[in-house]
Amino acid sequence: MKIIISNILVLVLLAGCNSTQKETSDTDTTTTPHAHGGHEAHETGDPLVKEVMAIHDSIMPSMSVIMDLKQKLTLELKATDSLLAVKSNNELKKRKEKAFAAHIQLDKADKEMMNWMHQYKADTLDKLGEEQAKAYLADQKQKIEIVRGLMVKSINDARSLIEKK
Repeated sequence: MKIIISNILVLVLLAGCNSTQKETSDTDTTTTPHAHGGHEAHETGDPLVKEVMAIHDSIMPSMSVIMDLKQKLTLELKATDSLLAVKSNNELKKRKEKAFAAHIQLDKADKEMMNWMHQYKADTLDKLGEEQAKAYLADQKQKIEIVRGLMVKSINDARSLIEKK
């Protein structure tokens, strides 16, 4: 009996959710494309917006790679510290310095990506004239390309250091 009541309750809740979504979509006719918070406003029409967002979208998965490499380098630094506590030598010191530098480089790449995402404002384009919008997008493309280069370099450097164990 409890199972039947539970199933009925779930169906009623699901039906309520569906009607709420339908009401929202039926009554929300004034929503602009960028009211949903992103780069959708101009993405469909402007090739430069597509280019900027394609660069962003291509490097976004690298954020998890950066996090993984930072974690591995943190473990590497702890292990090296332990070895240095037992017996200090120049090779271990150099390895620690390189791991620390690689960790800082990854952290910088991560922060630069976050900074770019926070400062990029797609809705700004609606407020600008055509030439100003093109200049804004060209600037944003240059900035995200710099971020991409920083991410690629920091990932490659960290990987090569980790693989040299």
